[in-house]
Amino acid sequence: MKVDGEKGPSPKKPLLETVFLKTILRGIEAYLWTCRPLFHHHPDSHDMIKAARPVIAALWHSSLIYTLYHFRNNRAAVMVSASSDGEWVARALRIWGQLPVRGSRLKGGVAAIKKMGRIVKEKGVSAGIVADGANGPACKVQNGALILARDTGLPIVPTGFAARPAHYFNSWDRMILPLPFSRIAMVYGPPLFVASDARGRRLEEYRNLLETRLNQATSRARKLVGSQESL
Repeated sequence: MKVDGEKGPSPKKPLLETVFLKTILRGIEAYLWTCRPLFHHHPDSHDMIKAARPVIAALWHSSLIYTLYHFRNNRAAVMVSASSDGEWVARALRIWGQLPVRGSRLKGGVAAIKKMGRIVKEKGVSAGIVADGANGPACKVQNGALILARDTGLPIVPTGFAARPAHYFNSWDRMILPLPFSRIAMVYGPPLFVASDARGRRLEEYRNLLETRLNQATSRARKLVGSQESL
Protein backbone atom coordinates (compact mmCIF):
# COMPACT_ATOMS: atom_id res chain seq x y z
CA MET A 1 0.00 0.00 0.00
CA LYS A 2 1.28 3.46 -0.84
CA VAL A 3 1.76 5.71 2.22
CA ASP A 4 0.84 9.41 1.95
CA GLY A 5 3.87 11.40 0.98
CA GLU A 6 5.68 8.32 -0.35
CA LYS A 7 6.52 8.26 -4.03
CA GLY A 8 5.41 5.18 -5.94
CA PRO A 9 7.29 3.70 -8.88
CA SER A 10 7.48 6.08 -11.81
CA PRO A 11 5.19 5.03 -14.68
CA LYS A 12 7.82 6.44 -17.02
CA LYS A 13 10.46 3.86 -16.06
CA PRO A 14 8.82 0.78 -17.65
CA LEU A 15 8.00 2.86 -20.74
CA LEU A 16 11.57 4.12 -21.06
CA GLU A 17 12.94 0.60 -20.57
CA THR A 18 10.61 -0.71 -23.30
CA VAL A 19 11.63 2.04 -25.71
CA PHE A 20 15.29 1.36 -24.93
CA LEU A 21 14.86 -2.39 -25.47
CA LYS A 22 12.98 -1.87 -28.74
CA THR A 23 15.80 0.37 -29.95
CA ILE A 24 18.39 -2.26 -29.05
CA LEU A 25 16.36 -4.96 -30.83
CA ARG A 26 16.07 -2.89 -33.99
CA GLY A 27 19.83 -2.45 -33.88
CA ILE A 28 20.37 -6.21 -33.46
CA GLU A 29 18.01 -6.92 -36.35
CA ALA A 30 19.88 -4.46 -38.59
CA TYR A 31 23.21 -5.96 -37.54
CA LEU A 32 22.19 -9.57 -38.21
CA TRP A 33 20.40 -8.61 -41.44
CA THR A 34 23.85 -7.95 -42.93
CA CYS A 35 24.75 -11.64 -42.61
CA ARG A 36 24.68 -13.76 -45.77
CA PRO A 37 22.60 -16.86 -44.99
CA LEU A 38 22.83 -20.38 -46.33
CA PHE A 39 20.06 -22.86 -45.54
CA HIS A 40 20.09 -26.64 -45.59
CA HIS A 41 16.90 -28.17 -44.23
CA HIS A 42 15.57 -31.70 -44.00
CA PRO A 43 12.46 -31.61 -46.24
CA ASP A 44 10.08 -32.85 -43.53
CA SER A 45 11.27 -30.26 -41.00
CA HIS A 46 11.26 -27.53 -43.62
CA ASP A 47 7.69 -28.32 -44.70
CA MET A 48 6.43 -28.39 -41.09
CA ILE A 49 7.90 -24.99 -40.26
CA LYS A 50 6.92 -23.43 -43.60
CA ALA A 51 3.33 -24.61 -43.06
CA ALA A 52 3.39 -23.16 -39.51
CA ARG A 53 2.77 -26.58 -37.99
CA PRO A 54 3.70 -26.62 -34.29
CA VAL A 55 7.12 -28.13 -33.62
CA ILE A 56 9.72 -28.00 -30.86
CA ALA A 57 12.84 -26.25 -32.16
CA ALA A 58 15.91 -27.49 -30.28
CA LEU A 59 19.25 -25.67 -30.40
CA TRP A 60 22.61 -25.48 -28.67
CA HIS A 61 23.07 -22.53 -26.35
CA SER A 62 26.03 -21.29 -28.40
CA SER A 63 23.70 -20.52 -31.33
CA LEU A 64 21.14 -18.60 -29.27
CA ILE A 65 21.76 -15.10 -30.66
CA TYR A 66 21.15 -15.84 -34.33
CA THR A 67 18.60 -18.62 -33.82
CA LEU A 68 16.28 -16.35 -31.83
CA TYR A 69 16.57 -13.81 -34.65
CA HIS A 70 15.99 -16.50 -37.29
CA PHE A 71 12.73 -17.65 -35.67
CA ARG A 72 11.56 -14.20 -34.54
CA ASN A 73 8.47 -14.31 -36.78
CA ASN A 74 7.48 -17.84 -35.74
CA ARG A 75 5.35 -17.43 -32.63
CA ALA A 76 6.35 -19.92 -29.98
CA ALA A 77 6.60 -20.65 -26.28
CA VAL A 78 10.29 -20.21 -25.53
CA MET A 79 12.11 -21.48 -22.45
CA VAL A 80 14.11 -18.64 -20.88
CA SER A 81 16.48 -18.85 -17.93
CA ALA A 82 15.00 -17.91 -14.55
CA SER A 83 18.09 -15.76 -13.83
CA SER A 84 18.06 -11.95 -13.70
CA ASP A 85 19.75 -11.85 -17.12
CA GLY A 86 16.93 -13.97 -18.46
CA GLU A 87 14.44 -11.21 -17.63
CA TRP A 88 15.86 -8.99 -20.38
CA VAL A 89 15.74 -11.89 -22.85
CA ALA A 90 12.11 -12.59 -21.88
CA ARG A 91 11.15 -8.95 -22.40
CA ALA A 92 12.89 -8.87 -25.77
CA LEU A 93 11.04 -12.02 -26.84
CA ARG A 94 7.70 -10.46 -25.89
CA ILE A 95 8.49 -7.51 -28.16
CA TRP A 96 9.04 -10.04 -30.97
CA GLY A 97 5.61 -11.51 -30.16
CA GLN A 98 6.96 -14.66 -28.51
CA LEU A 99 5.71 -16.35 -25.33
CA PRO A 100 8.63 -16.66 -22.88
CA VAL A 101 8.37 -19.23 -20.10
CA ARG A 102 10.83 -18.83 -17.23
CA GLY A 103 12.69 -21.82 -15.86
CA SER A 104 15.85 -23.92 -16.00
CA ARG A 105 17.09 -27.34 -14.91
CA LEU A 106 18.08 -25.94 -11.50
CA LYS A 107 15.21 -23.52 -11.00
CA GLY A 108 11.58 -24.23 -11.88
CA GLY A 109 12.37 -26.40 -14.89
CA VAL A 110 9.68 -29.05 -14.37
CA ALA A 111 6.96 -26.45 -13.84
CA ALA A 112 8.17 -24.51 -16.89
CA ILE A 113 7.98 -27.61 -19.12
CA LYS A 114 4.42 -28.27 -17.92
CA LYS A 115 3.48 -24.65 -18.60
CA MET A 116 4.98 -24.82 -22.08
CA GLY A 117 2.95 -27.95 -22.72
CA ARG A 118 -0.25 -26.15 -21.78
CA ILE A 119 0.61 -23.16 -23.97
CA VAL A 120 1.41 -25.16 -27.11
CA LYS A 121 -1.80 -27.19 -26.71
CA GLU A 122 -4.08 -24.24 -25.94
CA LYS A 123 -2.64 -21.76 -28.44
CA GLY A 124 -1.49 -24.16 -31.13
CA VAL A 125 2.00 -22.65 -31.27
CA SER A 126 5.49 -24.09 -31.49
CA ALA A 127 8.08 -24.25 -28.72
CA GLY A 128 11.76 -23.42 -28.52
CA ILE A 129 14.22 -24.99 -26.09
CA VAL A 130 17.96 -24.71 -25.60
CA ALA A 131 18.82 -28.40 -25.50
CA ASP A 132 21.91 -28.04 -23.29
CA GLY A 133 20.15 -25.70 -20.88
CA ALA A 134 21.12 -22.37 -19.38
CA ASN A 135 24.27 -23.65 -17.65
CA GLY A 136 25.45 -26.65 -19.66
CA PRO A 137 27.47 -28.70 -19.97
CA ALA A 138 27.77 -27.58 -23.57
CA CYS A 139 26.36 -29.84 -26.30
CA LYS A 140 24.91 -32.30 -23.80
CA VAL A 141 21.16 -32.71 -24.20
CA GLN A 142 19.02 -32.33 -21.11
CA ASN A 143 15.61 -33.96 -20.90
CA GLY A 144 13.37 -30.89 -21.17
CA ALA A 145 12.75 -30.99 -24.94
CA LEU A 146 12.23 -34.76 -24.84
CA ILE A 147 9.66 -34.60 -22.03
CA LEU A 148 7.81 -31.78 -23.81
CA ALA A 149 7.77 -33.77 -27.06
CA ARG A 150 6.63 -36.93 -25.24
CA ASP A 151 3.79 -35.14 -23.43
CA THR A 152 2.55 -33.04 -26.39
CA GLY A 153 3.19 -35.32 -29.35
CA LEU A 154 5.02 -32.51 -31.17
CA PRO A 155 8.14 -33.39 -33.19
CA ILE A 156 11.53 -31.99 -32.20
CA VAL A 157 13.36 -30.21 -35.01
CA PRO A 158 17.11 -30.18 -34.22
CA THR A 159 18.80 -27.04 -35.55
CA GLY A 160 22.42 -26.33 -36.34
CA PHE A 161 24.11 -22.96 -36.79
CA ALA A 162 27.53 -21.67 -37.80
CA ALA A 163 29.05 -18.37 -38.87
CA ARG A 164 32.30 -17.31 -40.50
CA PRO A 165 33.87 -15.02 -39.52
CA ALA A 166 32.47 -14.85 -36.00
CA HIS A 167 33.34 -13.85 -32.46
CA TYR A 168 33.26 -16.65 -29.87
CA PHE A 169 32.62 -15.47 -26.32
CA ASN A 170 34.79 -16.82 -23.51
CA SER A 171 31.85 -18.57 -21.87
CA TRP A 172 30.92 -22.16 -21.03
CA ASP A 173 29.05 -22.50 -24.34
CA ARG A 174 31.35 -20.36 -26.56
CA MET A 175 28.42 -18.22 -27.63
CA ILE A 176 28.63 -17.27 -31.32
CA LEU A 177 28.25 -13.68 -32.51
CA PRO A 178 28.42 -13.45 -36.32
CA LEU A 179 30.52 -10.52 -37.52
CA PRO A 180 28.90 -8.02 -39.91
CA PHE A 181 28.41 -9.42 -43.43
CA SER A 182 29.62 -12.86 -42.33
CA ARG A 183 28.47 -16.04 -44.04
CA ILE A 184 26.07 -17.94 -41.78
CA ALA A 185 24.36 -21.30 -42.12
CA MET A 186 21.14 -22.53 -40.53
CA VAL A 187 20.35 -26.25 -40.75
CA TYR A 188 17.22 -28.18 -39.76
CA GLY A 189 17.80 -31.84 -39.08
CA PRO A 190 15.15 -34.58 -39.46
CA PRO A 191 12.23 -34.34 -37.02
CA LEU A 192 12.30 -36.55 -33.95
CA PHE A 193 9.07 -37.92 -32.51
CA VAL A 194 9.25 -39.16 -28.92
CA ALA A 195 6.95 -42.05 -27.95
CA SER A 196 4.32 -41.20 -25.33
CA ASP A 197 5.53 -44.02 -23.07
CA ALA A 198 9.24 -43.11 -23.20
CA ARG A 199 10.70 -43.35 -19.71
CA GLY A 200 13.99 -44.35 -18.14
CA ARG A 201 16.32 -46.19 -20.50
CA ARG A 202 14.12 -45.53 -23.53
CA LEU A 203 14.08 -41.80 -22.83
CA GLU A 204 17.88 -41.95 -22.58
CA GLU A 205 17.98 -43.50 -26.05
CA TYR A 206 15.98 -40.57 -27.40
CA ARG A 207 18.30 -38.17 -25.56
CA ASN A 208 21.34 -39.70 -27.26
CA LEU A 209 19.59 -39.58 -30.64
CA LEU A 210 18.68 -35.91 -30.25
CA GLU A 211 22.23 -35.09 -29.19
CA THR A 212 23.56 -36.87 -32.28
CA ARG A 213 21.17 -35.04 -34.59
CA LEU A 214 21.98 -31.64 -33.08
CA ASN A 215 25.69 -32.31 -33.52
CA GLN A 216 25.14 -33.52 -37.09
CA ALA A 217 23.16 -30.37 -37.94
CA THR A 218 25.86 -28.20 -36.37
CA SER A 219 28.64 -30.02 -38.23
CA ARG A 220 26.72 -29.59 -41.49
CA ALA A 221 26.33 -25.86 -40.82
CA ARG A 222 30.06 -25.51 -40.13
CA LYS A 223 30.94 -27.29 -43.35
CA LEU A 224 28.64 -24.99 -45.31
CA VAL A 225 30.50 -21.87 -44.13
CA GLY A 226 33.94 -23.45 -43.98
CA SER A 227 34.28 -23.05 -40.23
CA GLN A 228 37.17 -24.88 -38.55
CA GLU A 229 35.51 -24.85 -35.11
CA SER A 230 35.01 -28.28 -33.56
CA LEU A 231 32.22 -29.52 -31.30
